[in-house]
Amino acid sequence: MEAEASGLRSDFFMISGDDCSYAENYVGFLISRMVADPRLVVSSGRPSSSLGLSREHSPSGSGRIVNSRFWREVGAKYPVRAGWESWLLYAASQKGLKVKLYDDVAFDLLQPRGTRHQFVYWGAAMVTLGYHPLYALGRIAKNAVSPTIAPRRAINMARGYLEARLGSNDSFLSPFDASLRSFVYQQQAYRLASIVESVGRR
Repeated sequence: MEAEASGLRSDFFMISGDDCSYAENYVGFLISRMVADPRLVVSSGRPSSSLGLSREHSPSGSGRIVNSRFWREVGAKYPVRAGWESWLLYAASQKGLKVKLYDDVAFDLLQPRGTRHQFVYWGAAMVTLGYHPLYALGRIAKNAVSPTIAPRRAINMARGYLEARLGSNDSFLSPFDASLRSFVYQQQAYRLASIVESVGRR
């Protein structure tokens, strides 16, 4: 998990799980898009199994192409804690940079997302990343009624959220730095306010 690549000599590198396979042109396709847009620092194709994947948390964790310069700027390694995949996307947004998932190129994800932790760590990640409580509640509720997600997984997400919220000695559940958590919170507060305003206009 602690993917470390501080001595990279290439302009881009790819992060992949061991349960994925890719088309021959997958990497070249994404890198060409990133070269054309220097502000695009993380990208991926569409996973064949999109269980639980939302646009908020895309590009996908596997099949992810990362700009090496940006990677070094954020420490050149994934932090070992819940929310590590999403952390990189929020770190890019915090710097005013871009991330993107491309629907017109796909890769095979050979097992459903969240299989290993059954969504518990996804719930904890909402705490470590500084989610607005109402936003976290909405995400849990959305998964609870999703036809593609088993109800027990939404319950597991709620359990993971509450366990991390109540405090834990597990370093894997420790919070990210205050500036990132504040950025995430403010971003979500703005989205919630926009939703309320939109509903009020109806």
